[in-house]
Amino acid sequence: MNIRRGAVCAALALAALTSACGGSGDDSSGAAPAGGPIAGRQWLLDTAALGIAGAESVSSSIRFGAGKKVTGNDGCNQFTGSYSRDGADLTLGPLASTQMGCPGVAGQVAQKVTTSLGEVRRYAVSGTALALQDDGGATLLSYREGRTGVTGAWDVTSVLYDDGIRSVVGGTTLTATFGADGRVSGSSGCNTFHGPYEEQGTKLGIGPLASTRKACNGPEGAQAQERGYLEALESVVRFEEAGTRLTLFNAKGQMAVTLDRAG
Repeated sequence: MNIRRGAVCAALALAALTSACGGSGDDSSGAAPAGGPIAGRQWLLDTAALGIAGAESVSSSIRFGAGKKVTGNDGCNQFTGSYSRDGADLTLGPLASTQMGCPGVAGQVAQKVTTSLGEVRRYAVSGTALALQDDGGATLLSYREGRTGVTGAWDVTSVLYDDGIRSVVGGTTLTATFGADGRVSGSSGCNTFHGPYEEQGTKLGIGPLASTRKACNGPEGAQAQERGYLEALESVVRFEEAGTRLTLFNAKGQMAVTLDRAG
């Protein structure tokens, strides 16, 4: 009799504890679950949600990698740095970025993103959506998971050569088209090139490349640019793709080539 009474009391106590702790698993608030996996995924910013006119035309992204390293694009410049995560708590920085000047909407988006990243204290993942939040849980930046890949036609915007990342020389066009057959081809400004490439996840190897050998009578700097572009392509070991923007990195972690999707 005493044994039965003890068993009933234990059961009632367990039921009360389960009810008090929300043990049913239901979330009547409908809020996105806090925390969740973020590393190794490419996140594309919903720029249209920033409240900046025309921002939807700007691409921005972020990627949380191994070793607590974060990289991304703020809409104008590339940034890199560290992050710290503990459960749903998240802080970023210090962050370092390139220093290109972007007028108009791209500059406004970059300023908003940079400021917001410095205010991030929490995050929430729901499926393919990521919300970076402030200390009070208000969403600062909203992202969706993007698919990465280099296949397609790209126009080059800058190249690393002669110890600096340089914009494309005026009056010249640099391109790269990555085919589904594992071949890449394009224009190096004066000549055309072609060769193999291999893509595995975000790892990318290009070359060896073969090029035509026409004399380069273009604008000043075109010949040095052509040499630098081909060398930069063959130095690539990985890539980051954010919407319409592709960034190729060398083994030193430097940006070797930046490109925008053609068309």
